[in-house]
Amino acid sequence: MQVKEKNIKGFNLLELIVVVVIIGIISALAYPNFSSWRKERETRLATEKIKNLITGINLQAKRGLYAYVQVRFEENEGQLIVTSKGMNVDNLSSRINDGSSAWNSDKGERCQVSDSDTSGEDYWNDIGGVTDKIEVRQIVFDEIATTFENDVGVVCFSKSGSYFNGNGPLSSGSGDDKVPDEFIFICTRTSSSSKCNIDTSTGDPDEGEIYAKKKKFIFAIGWTRFGEVTVERWGQKMVNGAAIAGKWTAM
Repeated sequence: MQVKEKNIKGFNLLELIVVVVIIGIISALAYPNFSSWRKERETRLATEKIKNLITGINLQAKRGLYAYVQVRFEENEGQLIVTSKGMNVDNLSSRINDGSSAWNSDKGERCQVSDSDTSGEDYWNDIGGVTDKIEVRQIVFDEIATTFENDVGVVCFSKSGSYFNGNGPLSSGSGDDKVPDEFIFICTRTSSSSKCNIDTSTGDPDEGEIYAKKKKFIFAIGWTRFGEVTVERWGQKMVNGAAIAGKWTAM
């Protein structure tokens, strides 16, 4: 039996060049969409992780493990560090029952930024990233930003909602009149924009065209004094070369 040889030809040089050019064109067209998808995914996943951290530490308060808890947002040289902390019942009770304690004399500092009180004692029993307990956590983000830079904002909760405090950029007012914010903005960090710029009069992003062109993404995480957490996403589009009005959509 004879086996016939098949006349198999490969690509010649011209054909290879054409294939490479076509692949290059397809890649160039697809890369912006892929880059936009990656940024959106990273920002969305970071938002979900932060939401879960806030929900998780409030769940520990509801279970009675902690009487008073804190979520700390620290922006430090391009990193956003989110940490949860817990104060147990005995610790909180001793501060409430001590008439001379800062807890009673300076209510605006109950949700303090420092980990030590004015006497130098530990304020929190467990701190994410420091204490070896799974109930408290710390997450570090490199490509995620918020509305402030090189600063620390904190918000605190209790089981019944009776103690709901804030400090730093996540609060307004002073002294006994200091009140916590009930939301934080989380956005993509870019080379040209290192924080989430918000129009304080409307609560909407300032950089409309950047969001409309999908170069940056922003989410709002909200909470109540009872530790209930919600997330909204900002959506905006380009029409005829101009950014149209956007809106927040619940996730």
